[in-house]
Amino acid sequence: MRANNEMVAEAQLFYEKGVNAVFDKNYDGAEYFFLKSAEIDPSEFNYGSLGWLYGTIFNDGKRALSFFRKAIFQNPKNGGLYNDYGALLLRMGELKASLKWFSRAIKLENSEKKHFALYNLALVYRRWERPRTSLRYLRLALQHKPLFFEAQQLYDIILNEKKQASLGNN
Repeated sequence: MRANNEMVAEAQLFYEKGVNAVFDKNYDGAEYFFLKSAEIDPSEFNYGSLGWLYGTIFNDGKRALSFFRKAIFQNPKNGGLYNDYGALLLRMGELKASLKWFSRAIKLENSEKKHFALYNLALVYRRWERPRTSLRYLRLALQHKPLFFEAQQLYDIILNEKKQASLGNN
């Protein structure tokens, strides 16, 4: 990887083939191309893509987390990677462990996915049956990205549940 975040040309070709393979749903091919690209020029892009591939497509959380850690090592200022790491932990049922990674994603100033980390925190607190905290994180997510459909939808669901619960207590 070069100082200006450009991959070596040969690695870039393999990376692009990997992305195209994903679009074609050729996930074994995508794995091959991302691994080949990482072999030539280790980068956050290759490792992050491999983390996504193993976590989402191959359902291999342990291997996915390993690739996400490598991606974070390559670029510790990329908040999206911290969010992706936390989201994988959340999907694996590791709620408490995921909090640390979402918090890190939020604290990074140039985090483009801050709204996702806030939304994911809301999901954690919802699972812990803490609707007030969940709503607080959803409001923050919507402040960062007002047209965030999933956050608005969950916000409305939780508010409706709170109303139903208060009606049931009367």
